[in-house]
Amino acid sequence: MIYCFSGTGNSRFVADWLREQIDEQDALGIVFPVYAWGIPKVVEEFIDKEACKIDVNYIYAVMTCGDDMGYADRILQKRLKGRLDAAFSVPMPNTYVCLPGFDVDPDDVAEAKVRETIARLPEIAEAVKARRHTTEVHRGSLPWLKTYILRPLFNRFLVTDRYFGTTDACNRCHRCVKQCPLHNIDTDHKGGIRWGRTSCTGCLRCYHQCPMHAIRFGRFTKGKGQKKPIKSIYKHDDLQ
Repeated sequence: MIYCFSGTGNSRFVADWLREQIDEQDALGIVFPVYAWGIPKVVEEFIDKEACKIDVNYIYAVMTCGDDMGYADRILQKRLKGRLDAAFSVPMPNTYVCLPGFDVDPDDVAEAKVRETIARLPEIAEAVKARRHTTEVHRGSLPWLKTYILRPLFNRFLVTDRYFGTTDACNRCHRCVKQCPLHNIDTDHKGGIRWGRTSCTGCLRCYHQCPMHAIRFGRFTKGKGQKKPIKSIYKHDDLQ
């Protein structure tokens, strides 16, 4: 079985591909994006409440990341109480746009990342089928600093919905309300969009899927781009 959390579609693409190749009842796969060199809050909550109770012989994780992942796998290993048998990271197009200097990838960079991941997924599938115990991840530079110093600060101050709002381009289609994976977005009595119904995990699905590009995160997202769907990034028979 494979459990997946995906904000903007990168991890969903990976999970869907693996589901077609791996039909193992005694293995548990966890696929999710790396946030701030760690694990999204919603994934942590799922692992604590559900994943640790699942009785399987083999647990593996595939983590998507725009650049590097730090020690996200070690955080996952701790949450799983040492039961993680294999960890993989694969590159996918950048989605984080909420700080200066962060934006979506140019089309050629995004395509190169998707191409690399498509080429690597068969290797991951074979490793899982063979029940290999392995760690094949891209930690990047200064992984300890990023995961254990910067990540807590990021989670404390920037994993929030307080800066979200809409611009005048909003046509009130309410797609963001319908698409929010945590049901955190609602409408006011005038049909306007408001955040804060539950708890934000910082996935940015609302921002990237808005057809009018009308969602902002304070001033940080001004002039920033939106992530394109995988099939428009990489048009190839491998995606069929």
